[in-house]
Amino acid sequence: MLFYHIAPLGVRSPLLTYTAQTPLAVGTLVGIQIRKKIYDGVVIAQTQAPDFTCKNIIDVRGYFGSVQRFLARFIAYYYRANLPESYKLFLAFAHTHTFALATPLRQNLNPLSSGALRFCDIPLRARLNHAQKQQIFSKLPALSPTQAKAYAFIESKPLSLLFGDTGSGKTEIYFHAIARALCEDKSALFLMPEIALTPQTLARLQGVFGDCVALWHSKVSPRKKKEILQGLHNQQIKIIAGARSALFLPLANIGVVIVDEEHDDAYKSMSSPRYNARDLAVLLSRHAGIKAVLGSATPSLTSYKLARDEGYLYRLKGGFYQAHRHFILESTQACLTDTLKHHIQATLTQKRQAIVFVPTRANFKALLCLECGYGFVCPFCSVNMSVHLARNALCCHYCDYREILPSLCPECGSENLSSRRIGTAQVASQLQELYPLARIGVFDRDHITTQNKLATTLSAFKSREIDILVGTQMLSKGHDYHNVALACVLGIDYVLQGGDFRSLERGVALLHQIAGRAGRKESGKVFIQSLQSEWLKGFLDDYEVFLQWELAYRSSSYPPFRRLAMIHCDHRSKAKAQESMLAILQALRAGDGVEVLGYGANAIERIADKWRFHILLSAQKHSDMLRAMENLGEIEVDIDCIDTL
Repeated sequence: MLFYHIAPLGVRSPLLTYTAQTPLAVGTLVGIQIRKKIYDGVVIAQTQAPDFTCKNIIDVRGYFGSVQRFLARFIAYYYRANLPESYKLFLAFAHTHTFALATPLRQNLNPLSSGALRFCDIPLRARLNHAQKQQIFSKLPALSPTQAKAYAFIESKPLSLLFGDTGSGKTEIYFHAIARALCEDKSALFLMPEIALTPQTLARLQGVFGDCVALWHSKVSPRKKKEILQGLHNQQIKIIAGARSALFLPLANIGVVIVDEEHDDAYKSMSSPRYNARDLAVLLSRHAGIKAVLGSATPSLTSYKLARDEGYLYRLKGGFYQAHRHFILESTQACLTDTLKHHIQATLTQKRQAIVFVPTRANFKALLCLECGYGFVCPFCSVNMSVHLARNALCCHYCDYREILPSLCPECGSENLSSRRIGTAQVASQLQELYPLARIGVFDRDHITTQNKLATTLSAFKSREIDILVGTQMLSKGHDYHNVALACVLGIDYVLQGGDFRSLERGVALLHQIAGRAGRKESGKVFIQSLQSEWLKGFLDDYEVFLQWELAYRSSSYPPFRRLAMIHCDHRSKAKAQESMLAILQALRAGDGVEVLGYGANAIERIADKWRFHILLSAQKHSDMLRAMENLGEIEVDIDCIDTL
């Protein structure tokens, strides 16, 4: 009789002890009974016979590969997460072979040492022949001399950060790195923000690499996901282009992981376990011998400093087409000014296209009574609701609560209601009135609700069926269209003054990303409205100048100089949330390198009917942070948090 510690999946529970007649490998997926229900569980370790009667393991359902086991253990340790919670990230991708324990274990389920890090559980059987390899190289885009130098650099490093200006040709370099992996009989993982995972992306990859490519993101249908998993199992799929969850797929013998737009907050999970896929890719490079390439035109300050200090930064300057970009700054927040209207009209006259960035979706950010000052706050969140004229509703962008658009103030009965801050819908409406013959599209999360709508809108813009595209930050996500002559940035001050320690970094990065949509082939103009236009001028030509300035001025209590962790205390009762925060403060072992930067109610005090309190910690070392929290038991904590609001 053998005894095992099992981590139950899908139920909050400590490790439980079960018994089996057959030896089981660490990482084996099994069926177990808890009370009267059957759950999946993971074999964590073999143990001694306990002094109580154990239930039998019901069956073997599959196994987790060594990459998956390694990442699950690391996520649980580093992000202070529950181990079953970490394994659950991989559950849909486990190698499944359900059979009763009376059946002998298959060869590929033989025990693997829990300490061994073998990242080739399934060697590539479907190898490319010489002709197939030659065909891939014949379809690769040619590299310019500057691109060739960048490619040589990343090939010489197990980990690299490709800091390349917008339009500098980073994608072509990525393709060469992927081709190198395939020709070494390895596979490739290409991570990017979900908004960039379009049919155009798939078509471009398949144009070079053929049908061994698949896209993986949240909008992929269950049926298609099943096909992709089968393709991975059969090793017909060798390249995955995907959002952060693609990191957990059972891709055999990974040769390279590419993280495009590495600065993007989408790589950070905002629910437990709060991992960062970019940082996990770096982990695989450092501990598993898998090449990792991070890339961005606006790298995060933390990534930039680490890469610069450790010698894996490559600066790729200039655009592939050497187009000229002219910046026009207007010190105002008046939106559609005469100057801006002049530049839009000139763009339309030239039969070219414009994009207009607005930091807020819908019609307005908030509705306000001008008589008594009443604000229309969501009853479940401490934030103002936004006007959606098309729905005749006020909507909360945090919990999706909606109510009919009022005509009177509920406090004083006045009809004198006004909005603050302009949004995408109103800008699009005003532009349509100004330019009635122009074809205007809106690109925000209210309009782009499905992958099909995303593809349709981008395709229409690429084929010049849309003259002006009005959108939110979604506009900045790496879309490459050569006919854009004008990029307009409205309301950037709301981003720059966001109140978070990274607000300036986010704002300036966003400016560069949106500016990069204009003048990709021919000359282009970038029109920026900001009351901080004089300050911005010094950072528009080279993002690295801003990074160096920010390194000098950012507080030494924050990243990249120290690590942050935010402990969340949420409850439907405000008093209980606050009591929880105060109890944790008492139990914290601060000092010895750990500093409490602040605590109290969150800037957004209530979301989805839960009151939110927090404790913000800063430490030089990750180990110090964990030590300070070791007596706290199970809490909700965000290690390396990217937002302090």
